[in-house]
Amino acid sequence: MFIDLLAQFLPLAATDEAGVLTSLATQIWQWGLVALGIGLVIFVHELGHFVAAKSFGVKCEKFYVGFDVPIQIGPIKFPRTLGKFQYGETEYGIGIIPLGGYVKMLGQDDDPRKAEEEAKRIRMKEDAAEADEEADDTSPEKLDPRSFPAKPVWQRMIIISAGVVMNLITGVLFAAIAYGYGVTYNPSIIGGVTPGGPAWQAGIEPGGQVVSVGGLTDDQMHFREMRMAILTEGLDNPEKPISLSIRYDEGVRKYNLKTASHPENADVRMIGIVSPTSLELSSKTVAMPGSIAATVLTGDDAGSKIVAYDGKKINNELIVPSTPFFNYLYSNPTKTISLTLERVDGSEHKVDLPPQQAKMLGVRWAISPITGLVEEGVAAKAGVQVGDVITAINGDTEIDAYKLPLELISAKEPITMTLQRGEGDDARTIEVELAPQDSLQTHAPDSQISGEIAINRFGFSYRPLPTVASVLPNLLAGDAAESELELQPGDEIQEVRLITPDSELMSPLQDAEFEPLVAQLRKGWEKDGPTPWGSLIETIQYLPEGTQLQVLATRSPKGRVIETQVAVQQDDRVWFERGLGLTASESIQRASSVTDALSLGLREAERRLRDVFRFLRMATQGRVKMRHVGGPLAIMDLAKQEAERGISPQLLFLTMLSMNLAILNFLPIPALDGGHMMFLIAEAIRGKKLNEQLEMRLTMAGVLMILLLMVVVFANDILRLL
Repeated sequence: MFIDLLAQFLPLAATDEAGVLTSLATQIWQWGLVALGIGLVIFVHELGHFVAAKSFGVKCEKFYVGFDVPIQIGPIKFPRTLGKFQYGETEYGIGIIPLGGYVKMLGQDDDPRKAEEEAKRIRMKEDAAEADEEADDTSPEKLDPRSFPAKPVWQRMIIISAGVVMNLITGVLFAAIAYGYGVTYNPSIIGGVTPGGPAWQAGIEPGGQVVSVGGLTDDQMHFREMRMAILTEGLDNPEKPISLSIRYDEGVRKYNLKTASHPENADVRMIGIVSPTSLELSSKTVAMPGSIAATVLTGDDAGSKIVAYDGKKINNELIVPSTPFFNYLYSNPTKTISLTLERVDGSEHKVDLPPQQAKMLGVRWAISPITGLVEEGVAAKAGVQVGDVITAINGDTEIDAYKLPLELISAKEPITMTLQRGEGDDARTIEVELAPQDSLQTHAPDSQISGEIAINRFGFSYRPLPTVASVLPNLLAGDAAESELELQPGDEIQEVRLITPDSELMSPLQDAEFEPLVAQLRKGWEKDGPTPWGSLIETIQYLPEGTQLQVLATRSPKGRVIETQVAVQQDDRVWFERGLGLTASESIQRASSVTDALSLGLREAERRLRDVFRFLRMATQGRVKMRHVGGPLAIMDLAKQEAERGISPQLLFLTMLSMNLAILNFLPIPALDGGHMMFLIAEAIRGKKLNEQLEMRLTMAGVLMILLLMVVVFANDILRLL
């Protein structure tokens, strides 16, 4: 049977020889697990066809994982197999092309060019002696009784569908074994909400656990499952609100939210819920390089847990024990906080974590008009509207995008906000008084996803703009001629490019983790690029002081282009993030019995099947773009990622792959199992076999369709890697 895995829609540093060998061995082992896992899914599919065929007495001439096609490039001829052997009447082997597998039965061949030859090969004279006497081709013929076409339609249907059935069964077993081992997952608890996003606007607070989203209900919901449900629901019905149930310590709250497009990818839908961070320091990186945390934490603190802060003990009875700590951390950015750590050996260790000094480019940044309001929040109740421009706070007209949250995030007294509403002749000035209300601040107020800054206590958000609001005194030095080449208030930044050589950067910035950031700065961070301006300011925090950047800006009113150099310098203000290397919050879901494992396996398989059906439905409706379709390279990359995470993630990946293979291989496309089944259904209805020439032409069309799809998904994979 033909299987087309392409129809699935879906370096370690070493300083010495031992490190190189260890890294190489690890890579070989992981790729071996990938090959074994994918090969196993193909094997059980073909095993289903093979066992069913043998049970009905069909002769199986070949059983292959991979395709043994001849490949020749010029004078170089490649072997057709990686190995084969003959046992009984069947040849078993591994083909040189690892894109599927097949069982070659007598009288059945998926290559349309061989269909006529195969049909002749299984026809036998009813009486050989009589045929010799008459010496013509008019004597009756019958099929070889051990050939596939000679079997009744119902038997051939079972043989054709057996591969899919095996994938469904083994998919359930893969998941059951995974839950038997224990599946580590990020729970669907709310660590924070993205400033300006739908969840933030709805007033959803951190500290709860999502137990229902759309049609998915689960008391132990995985964050990945929740995110996928939101993504698919959003793509399927972008204008329809998604129902959301969140369990807090005091009870369940229900919401209906419309999804929003991801700022960096309009095809991705989100509601702006951020996964929580635990209170455990990473065993690899206890602090971000160059951060204040790196100056007070040492390697002895690796794997430690924060058990108290400023004398307040962590309450592990809460759904999200870390919520009060992060709220305290981000609500007091200028305060030195005392942390009590419980080290791996059980001992306690106290450290004082000072504020993190910010790094800037010697300028202050302007803010956009108000972009979002919390429903029933302070600003919304006071009559503030989206689009209003903040011109003063308590009479201070020097509005700075990164100064504002520092002033307001812990405000306890009411503020007077002066706003401009409308433009031109319709513009008018409005003054409102806002009294702060208690609101959890478990994340820094600026969002690297949406690019917005939110003041939760007052319920409004805005964006930092690449427009110079003011220039620090050291950049104003020099005579008038020189100052024309320097940045001035009102200049609009168009591009920022890193010019300091890599050799002069701190060694951590040369690691693979920071490579994308450095590469983007080398290429040039553009104002209208896909990454928000706030992400550039975040990136600057990791650059060493003195790092040189080339800046291109335009100056009104004539749009004159200004090209100058600026240096990263320490600011007199603080930054909200202090560089703690905390790990993601994780839980383990483990089956309590064999019955429980099978139940969880069935649930996992059912969800993956539903994903496939939903994807196919959205694809036929044009809601899925071709760039979302993955081929063999994407499958291999995802398989390797899951193999790196452990046996349970890899088994769950195989469940997903099995469900995809089962459904997609049973689509009514000639040359796939589904196409064969359609021919058999037509034969059962008509009472006789379809015309062989018609069947051959349809099969050829199916093969061409699959080959075209192969080209498209291969191209997608290659473009994704570039």
